[in-house]
Amino acid sequence: MAADRLPRISVIIPVKNMAGKIEACLKAVFAQSLPPYEVIVVDGRSTDGTAERAQKFPVKVFEQDYGAAGAARQIGVEHAEGEYLAFTDGDCIPGRDWLKNLLAGFGEGIVGVGGGIQNIGKGLWTKSINLAFATLLGSGRSVQGGAAFSDRFVRSISGCNSMYRKEDILRAGGFDPNLSGADETELNSRLLKSGKLRYVGDAAVLHDHSRGLKEFARNMCRYGGWRKECGVWDWPVLPPLLAPLLLLTMLASRWILPAIIGFYLVIVGLHGLYFAIKERDLRYLFTVPSVYIIEHLCYTAGFWKEVFRPRKMPQATGEKPQ
Repeated sequence: MAADRLPRISVIIPVKNMAGKIEACLKAVFAQSLPPYEVIVVDGRSTDGTAERAQKFPVKVFEQDYGAAGAARQIGVEHAEGEYLAFTDGDCIPGRDWLKNLLAGFGEGIVGVGGGIQNIGKGLWTKSINLAFATLLGSGRSVQGGAAFSDRFVRSISGCNSMYRKEDILRAGGFDPNLSGADETELNSRLLKSGKLRYVGDAAVLHDHSRGLKEFARNMCRYGGWRKECGVWDWPVLPPLLAPLLLLTMLASRWILPAIIGFYLVIVGLHGLYFAIKERDLRYLFTVPSVYIIEHLCYTAGFWKEVFRPRKMPQATGEKPQ
């Protein structure tokens, strides 16, 4: 395809304090087989030199006072000049054909295309989290968990691996800058009213979490709160909604709740055994079940905390690019 006929793709990357990872991300973005028209980095007032490292590349950098990525993505949307907008995060490393394969997923009635996420990182707990997250019990086999699927239509695509037409995003109202998280889930729910979302398996990104157990627990509390805050009521909200009902079973019989908990522990224990055998490391017999328990408890706690103590977001503001 001639250079003057290439589709104009703007890559938008929200970042905050990712100095150690942003360069790897940008190297991968600028090495694409289908080159981007422009790359926009929206920095949330990083204190570790993230913006300065990003400026080693031919990017547009916007400084933005925001509490979450949704406001940053919206700033990117408003300043993007491309007809297609691709989104990833500063701790992601897209494959060489990432943009090419996302673009190829568009067709009649398709309003968004997303790819898979391969979670990476070093350390026992990071590996245990990634293994657990890639299962039905860990993430419902969502693309966020690192699961791999064949091409299909989906209800949502990830904010760190997605592409939309700019006109479709604007027609839907854009990202909600007042959400502290799950902004892509909320936008996708509005886009589904006018078309379909497609998952393509050959447009993966590596996601370098490098997260410990304490950080994971905090993140799961945030994820649970974000799911309540965004107001998209689908299957991920069922577990926290059912949690109070489990406590009410004590009124019917004091044995029901212990039986349910016992069954749950057997299930997570079997998952730990499976990964201990598969990875030939007995430590996973204990670490993987621990990850499941922490994930489910913290996600539920975060959801109900948002019910009773909703978060207040600062007003999003932005500046001209540097």
